[in-house]
Amino acid sequence: MSGMDYYKILGVDRKASDEEIKKAYRRKARECHPDLNPHNKTAEDQFKRIQEAYDVLSDPDKRSKFDRYGEFWQQAGMGAPPPRGATNTRQAQAPGFIDLDNLGNLGMDDIFSMFTGGRSTRAQGHSPFGGGSAAPAEDVAFSVDITLEEAFRGVHKTLNLTVEDVCPTCKGTGTKKTGGRAGSQDRCTHCKGTGRLETPRTIQLNAPAGAWDGMRSRHQGAGPMDANHKRADLYIVLQVLPHPKFERNPENQDLPFELNVPYTVAALGGEVTIELLDGQKRQMVVPPGIQTGQKLRMAGQGMPALRERPKGDMYAQVRVVVPKELQPREIQLLREIAALRGDAVKQ
Repeated sequence: MSGMDYYKILGVDRKASDEEIKKAYRRKARECHPDLNPHNKTAEDQFKRIQEAYDVLSDPDKRSKFDRYGEFWQQAGMGAPPPRGATNTRQAQAPGFIDLDNLGNLGMDDIFSMFTGGRSTRAQGHSPFGGGSAAPAEDVAFSVDITLEEAFRGVHKTLNLTVEDVCPTCKGTGTKKTGGRAGSQDRCTHCKGTGRLETPRTIQLNAPAGAWDGMRSRHQGAGPMDANHKRADLYIVLQVLPHPKFERNPENQDLPFELNVPYTVAALGGEVTIELLDGQKRQMVVPPGIQTGQKLRMAGQGMPALRERPKGDMYAQVRVVVPKELQPREIQLLREIAALRGDAVKQ
């Protein structure tokens, strides 16, 4: 989609912080989520625009390009843009899913790599055709969207991705020597002067039950290949999509949500039926006299335990619901109650 103002779509200022952008995205996505708007093509299209806006504004490199070039941000710079959600990283990690938020172990080269798209420009020559000098292949990461339900139960997916191998013909320089005058070079016809070749990869994603937003898995040797036929690693980063009902707590395995409670139940106490992420239904006990904003806890009904995080709880934030339309008998009874309590109600 082109010609769109991503800031306007999310309803945020151009100077909005990352946290403000994330909050706006979750709010907007929840309003237009297909599950809450079945058979609504307008809402479905808006949900896609909201998702695209967040994909761009949540990525520092993409956001910077959008701020500078507007709707032509994808054409900025030389060469084709990276695959959707792809970023490069040089941070080595042990196999398995880990948290992405730890930047404390990054060295200066790693930080420099993050802000240059993963390719260091120091000590590298550049051909007139856009290819760089031969260099080791670097790790690459792809973000993959999963639903909260998939994060709850775990998910297995086959991913078809594309990485950029160093061209074996020109060794990544983008040029080749010619038979003419000394030192003359032509553009490499194998990679068309880019120094890279797009190569498909098939990756098996095995996200564990209880996975959270930002977790990643390492696939050793599945990344780009350098001129010496050595392969870097490929990382899959999980991005948990907003849910129409539950809001995943980013710090633990708890599941907060908003619970509508009829005013009669709120006053007298009772039970409210709720549906869990696994589709099962449970009765939540509501004490008498509960107020809007109070929270109720269902122990052990949150996300499954994973690594250092114990099994989470569900937290319902109460919203007392008063009917907009009342039957004559209901009005009569409420007026009697108001009279008993001395409440000044409209007659």
